[in-house]
Amino acid sequence: MKLTGVEVPTKTLFKLPPNTVIAVISDDKGEIRVVKVDHGSIPKDESFLKVAGGCFVPVNGRLVWVNPCPY
Repeated sequence: MKLTGVEVPTKTLFKLPPNTVIAVISDDKGEIRVVKVDHGSIPKDESFLKVAGGCFVPVNGRLVWVNPCPY
């Protein structure tokens, strides 16, 4: 899976609109980067993020938490 997005200010973390996907990454120098993930880069018909207890799947253009994960 290859996701795309744009870097956004760290303050974005404190007021997220509904259905927003943010990746927080620490680079090789420990600097924190915040990226807003483009929904168009999220694969259809498979889990987007799977963790113990469920996963996020795209449903009609929205990311929905499903437990148990169907994929």
